[in-house]
Amino acid sequence: MVDKNGYIMTNNHVVDKATKITVKFTNDDTEYPAKVIGTDSETDLAVIHIDRHDLVPAKIGNSDSMQVGDWTMAIGSPLGFEATVTAGIVSALSRDVPEPTEGGAPRRTRNSFQHFIQTDAAINPGNSGGPLVDINGEVIGINTMIASESGGYQSGIGFALPSNTAVKVYNSIIREGKMMRGSIGISFSEDPSQTPALLDVYGGVKQGVFVNEVVKSGPAEKAGMQQKDVIVTINGKIIQKGQDLIDMVADSPSAAR
Repeated sequence: MVDKNGYIMTNNHVVDKATKITVKFTNDDTEYPAKVIGTDSETDLAVIHIDRHDLVPAKIGNSDSMQVGDWTMAIGSPLGFEATVTAGIVSALSRDVPEPTEGGAPRRTRNSFQHFIQTDAAINPGNSGGPLVDINGEVIGINTMIASESGGYQSGIGFALPSNTAVKVYNSIIREGKMMRGSIGISFSEDPSQTPALLDVYGGVKQGVFVNEVVKSGPAEKAGMQQKDVIVTINGKIIQKGQDLIDMVADSPSAAR
């Protein structure tokens, strides 16, 4: 719950294709009908709303302040056991994880907008969409998935979408009804066998993004960017790799409109 007027964050996969959504609170048997306000499949986040206005919202923390080893608690209804709290630590940050396939075996890479907080707090089916909180009870992540071959917790590795990312998506959905992301219209690759040499030859640098292709009539072409250019900074911020470029451009509201 992130707003006293009934706006709630959860996972997109929790509400996707649902024909009916209801929300229940601890010590309250009332089932409140919920409406989907907007979703973002890229981060697996959804915003829903219930018609209730006397709620106490959870306090959102700063996920960027978390460090490996910090204590965390995951809250949810794992395996149907409501209002369960499990404890652990942050075991990794900015984790890119493979997409799980049927049976829980990871096979392919997830998209570029998911960089998870990894925790060993027990996360099981039913935790999805619940909060990951820090030692002060502030929400620093949205429990999203686990790494498991059986679908259960035995691996001790769970992943939560950082709260700072979730807040950006939430605010965009509330304002626009969807997540708005910037795009400049280029393609690039980070082939370790080629990219360092290309950066050196065409840019005289050791880090940056080598432009493979410029999309016709896109923002980059209109700005004069050409194939084989090297992007090294955006608004004075250093671009070390392709993910830096993606993150900065996607977060640019001027580019998104």
